Amino acid sequence: MKHILSAAQFDRAELEKILALAARMAENLKSDGTRLADGKILATLFYEPSTRTRLSFETAMLRIGGHVISTPDTKFSSVQKGETVEDTIRILSGFADVIAMRSSEIGFAERAAKVSAVPILNAGDGAGEHPTQSLLDLFTISKYFSLDKKICVTFVGDLKFGRTVHSLTTVLRNFPNVQLRFVAPDELKIPEKYRQPADEIFTEISPEILKTTDVLYVTRVQEERFADRAQYERLRDTFIFDAEKISQLPKKSIVLHPLPRINEISPEVDALPQAKYFEQARNGVPVRMALISYVLNLIG
Repeated sequence: MKHILSAAQFDRAELEKILALAARMAENLKSDGTRLADGKILATLFYEPSTRTRLSFETAMLRIGGHVISTPDTKFSSVQKGETVEDTIRILSGFADVIAMRSSEIGFAERAAKVSAVPILNAGDGAGEHPTQSLLDLFTISKYFSLDKKICVTFVGDLKFGRTVHSLTTVLRNFPNVQLRFVAPDELKIPEKYRQPADEIFTEISPEILKTTDVLYVTRVQEERFADRAQYERLRDTFIFDAEKISQLPKKSIVLHPLPRINEISPEVDALPQAKYFEQARNGVPVRMALISYVLNLIG
């Protein structure tokens, strides 16, 4: 049995295997998917709001021929009666073959994995990690750039609470030709545990940074993580990318965003060739098709 709890659990060989499997699933989608998971059940257990992640997990399971049971809103579940996640998982793992779950608490998926009889897929644990998002981000990058060649990935925005940044940074460490840059105000800088000495750290975006960026990864300032509302209001509009700013990127560059966006990327950017964030979101389906197949040992 395999759980997917952290981006740190993957080495390069395993990442390349998952990317190849995701490419195969993308081809399957052109002919309505596959029946690999016939008779299998995915449970989605989300303690935090989600649109793309939950629905892409459920779509992925349906596209490989499986079934879905879901609790998209835990206010209607026994959690409201005080049930622990351990007890919930002990029961739910008797109903389903694999569980995708999200929580606002760091380490929540690890707690679940300790008692689960089936694989747990971490779909985001607070300000901790989002490992399956990092894999679809990597898949998207690999469609436009060779990971064996020198590329520069610039992360901008809320890097302190941005779990997608934490996981993608960890995954990209497996590819030594990838240079990482982090741009954020001091209050939202990347945590030390995700940094390395060769990384470039900035507090402001500049034309020089944009001109030398291959992948611009923008994140929103996450209102729900702030204890101080005034601090959020002060920081929320630190970085706003409009068409003029994006025009400073190389033509071959791409702009990614884990979504949802608020106002950090102007709608006018959507029509530019560098804008790949909607494609990035759609890539969640073949990647999660691959991951479900992987943890359930449906492919040799």
